[in-house]
Amino acid sequence: MKFIYDKKVDQECQKRLDACNLIFGEKKKTEVYLVDEGTIKKFKKIWTFKIDKKFRQEIYKIFKTKLPKNFTCYINSTPYSMDTARGISISASTSTPIKTICHETNHFMFRKSEYKKIYFPKHDIENAKEIFTIINNIYFQNIMESQDVGWKIFWKERYVFLTHWLKDIQTNKDI
Repeated sequence: MKFIYDKKVDQECQKRLDACNLIFGEKKKTEVYLVDEGTIKKFKKIWTFKIDKKFRQEIYKIFKTKLPKNFTCYINSTPYSMDTARGISISASTSTPIKTICHETNHFMFRKSEYKKIYFPKHDIENAKEIFTIINNIYFQNIMESQDVGWKIFWKERYVFLTHWLKDIQTNKDI
């Protein structure tokens, strides 16, 4: 995976944050973090070949497709990580970079999948993708620093969805 800083992507992330007051019902953080060559090196050092290999295998198991060849992890100066049209943008402040990359990549791939239509036909895409990330705790448990607990507002729905997912993968090996 490629890790870079791109000023345009950073500004896009900041613009998305500026457009809201709350994030999933919680007060928005406003700190700004330094992104320098050392920050980029930190991510590159943590994201080892072994982690990348396991990550790509599990992404394929979840979505039945590979990550795009040009998939990029942008590092941003905001306190939030997010998926973008070109990849993912991870906050320089994250203390759990592997979990954050798994979470945001799940969002990126979810948007391209049919899972919203299958599992969340009545949900907004932003809410659906947050609920769906509970499966990271199954597929990425051997590489993430800690459990992906997600946003508190979705906790109940995440566990309801997880029971459906587990039932589906037991009865339908294609999922």
